[in-house]
Amino acid sequence: MKFRILILLAIVFISCESQENIETNKSSDFEQLMTTQQYKTVSNTDENLLSLDIYYRNDTDLKKPVVIYVHGGGWCIGDKANNLNNKINLFESLNYVFVSVNYRLSPLPGQSEPDRIKYPIHNIDVADAIKWVLDNIEQYGGNQEKIALLGHSAGAHLISLIGTNKTFIEQTGYSLSNIKGVATIDTEGYNVREKVLEGSQIYINAFGTDEQENIDASPLFNVENNIDNPKFFIAKRGSKSRIEIANIFIQELNDNNVETYQVNGSQYNHNGINNAIGNQGETTITLPLIDFFKRCFE
Repeated sequence: MKFRILILLAIVFISCESQENIETNKSSDFEQLMTTQQYKTVSNTDENLLSLDIYYRNDTDLKKPVVIYVHGGGWCIGDKANNLNNKINLFESLNYVFVSVNYRLSPLPGQSEPDRIKYPIHNIDVADAIKWVLDNIEQYGGNQEKIALLGHSAGAHLISLIGTNKTFIEQTGYSLSNIKGVATIDTEGYNVREKVLEGSQIYINAFGTDEQENIDASPLFNVENNIDNPKFFIAKRGSKSRIEIANIFIQELNDNNVETYQVNGSQYNHNGINNAIGNQGETTITLPLIDFFKRCFE
């Protein structure tokens, strides 16, 4: 009996010592922090729409790769803070700085006015947010020379256009060479003109009906054979026609010698493919995406 008691006491002692070591190790780790910053001001505009959230650790002496995320929502809804837990945990585990940005939103379809927020305002905002990151991210431990973009749905369109229509990034004083990678998650926005001609009210609301503006807003029609082109990662899913839109864009990238990677996530729905990123044990999207970013930051 005494022997059993001694064994139990030993187990408790070892367990307590192990727990103490765990707590000590945790306290010595660098702390995960978050800050919200406004990247520009526009009169009569909600500050939140022109702000970004930075997730970083306080070991800011070590300059880390940076992933900038742009949310979806049909260019008319959504927020930089929505459904981020898996992504925050993923990029913390990779020791990256993670930035999530907002941009001005169009009104809901059916409430459209001629002077509404629409193309190119969304892209101008995202480009200005990228400029702010390039200008300031080093104070949060980010490496200005290792910047990549990630976007879902409408956000995937926005970053695809930033990565192909060099006008937006050049207007900020930077160039495509400052963006190492663009990872797009499930969008039909590669050909805006086609969606407008199909009568999509979401696209008409966000882009109008002017033919030249629709072409300018389409990543498909802006790909050039340029040595400064960032790498592209395309996650596609859904119907045959939806996947075909992505395939046509992928072919255009390949034809212009853009280094391109792709995955098919058709086992997910539109929201599920985005939520899958960083989900524990998820391999279809997360592992190829991790590999893509590592290639970008080599």
